[in-house]
Amino acid sequence: MKNPLISEMADLSHSPLLAIDQLGRQLGPSLIIAPHPDDEALGCGGIISYLRSQHVPVTIVFMTSGGASHPNSLSFPAPQLAKLREQEAIKACQILGVNEEDVLFYRYPDGELSDFDDQKITEISQQLAELIDTRNIKTIFYPWRRDIHPDHVMTSSIAFSAIQHCHGDIQIVEYPVWLWNIAQQKDWPSKDEVSIFRLDIKPVLNLKRDAICAHRSQTTNLIDDDPEGFCLTDDLLAPFLKDYEIYFFTKDQNLKSLDQEFFDTLYSENLDPWNFKHSEYELAKYQKTDDLLRNMHFDNGLEIGCSIGIQSQFFAKRCQRLLSVDISKDAIAEAENTNRDLKNVTFQVRDIVKDFPEEQFDFISLCELGYYFVPDTLRSIFQNVGEHLVKDGIFLMVHWTSFVREFPLNGNQVNQIFKEYNAVENLFACDTTFIHDNYELHILRKI
Repeated sequence: MKNPLISEMADLSHSPLLAIDQLGRQLGPSLIIAPHPDDEALGCGGIISYLRSQHVPVTIVFMTSGGASHPNSLSFPAPQLAKLREQEAIKACQILGVNEEDVLFYRYPDGELSDFDDQKITEISQQLAELIDTRNIKTIFYPWRRDIHPDHVMTSSIAFSAIQHCHGDIQIVEYPVWLWNIAQQKDWPSKDEVSIFRLDIKPVLNLKRDAICAHRSQTTNLIDDDPEGFCLTDDLLAPFLKDYEIYFFTKDQNLKSLDQEFFDTLYSENLDPWNFKHSEYELAKYQKTDDLLRNMHFDNGLEIGCSIGIQSQFFAKRCQRLLSVDISKDAIAEAENTNRDLKNVTFQVRDIVKDFPEEQFDFISLCELGYYFVPDTLRSIFQNVGEHLVKDGIFLMVHWTSFVREFPLNGNQVNQIFKEYNAVENLFACDTTFIHDNYELHILRKI
């Protein structure tokens, strides 16, 4: 696989991981739009398999039937080849867990999508929009907007247009195909254009390989009477048989900071919505954080977004006094009930956007909170942290880096916004950075 530079990113292998066990909940009923039979398995085989294993409805639309891949074949003229490729696609989709009735062929001319006029594009977009609404689609996968091949680029454009005709919140996910093999630097995403995520597909890689190989007309010498016919050689296939798939997510720009109503509803339904009390992952993260703070002790600490106070127990060991705040009264009530023995901790209901504590602190934590806010609000929080942290005080940030649908930002974006903020303000120096598959931790010192 090539390692293209994407702005400051030297290698896509450093992109944050999608949480496999959260795919169904975060993505919901999904539509895969493929320009040709085989693009679905090449670009999305792993995620299709995961979604189906989690009983998530998946619909696959093929814009063309791929009848132009061997234009000089006498044994497989275009109509016959198109029929064969549809049969191969159905088999490939079945391998990935998709039922035949959820595999749709639009049968537009292979290689000619880019020739369609505006009227035809509108017609196809409306056709897709009707399908999206009828099937209650929540996430749409389509080729990356600069994926080189004209059919791929036009499929991307048509799919994006279709979303504009839809009702409801649609998550856009773009997948690269030709980008891996023939792209130039300008074809890759630019900085801040999309959020890039990896998906570990090792557990389903054999299924993906079988689905790709089901497209025998494209992966073998089944059609041997056209030397100019297309074939997926080992070199072309190599990027798709790695341990990871790469996806480009576009966030809804109209998302707003999550407010008190969101958290009141969340905690009214479940007092421990993230399973803080029993999650092995959360406990391991708290212990790692505590280990990295092991030689530090503070006079006056502030924990922003304490939830039900599980991590407060770790911070309390390091602070003479600790103020732990959260916007939810239910969360604070549970935190107080759980931590009655923590005499050095004060729990308060407080909206830090509107009512940041006025004291001076030598320790402030912002853990699993920054992605709830839009960028401008997050920057204002960073400003308040800087103003209320004493010189040489410690600012701790820990954030989950996977995709969460309802959050305005993801963890990587939180870290990037802080980096840009600090480049201007020059308030903090980084003491420690720890990068886990699922989160990033930063210990920063005010200078």
